[in-house]
Amino acid sequence: MSDEPETFNIPVPPPFPPGPHGMQRDVLFFRTDADPEGGQREHEDIMLRRVPRETAMRFRAAAGGRALTHAQYLTALVSLHARVRELADAGDERLAGELDQLGLQTVAV
Repeated sequence: MSDEPETFNIPVPPPFPPGPHGMQRDVLFFRTDADPEGGQREHEDIMLRRVPRETAMRFRAAAGGRALTHAQYLTALVSLHARVRELADAGDERLAGELDQLGLQTVAV
């Protein structure tokens, strides 16, 4: 038996079939359950699909205009929402009304 590793060939899988509305599915995502170092991950990847174009453009512009990455800007928005939610739950009716209008009522998670 040789000490050299064996080489082998694997055929490339066929392309994905078209998705809804005839759109080509060309995104392949690999995920692992374990962190390479064996501990908890500090960061996660989020893939957002079907974001309205105007919203995506405003998000990118707002993050870039502040010299923030998309992750930093999203973190700031989540923190802002938590703070506004705290103020609304503490009795600020105006903020509570704004959150309700946006569908951001208090929920138990």
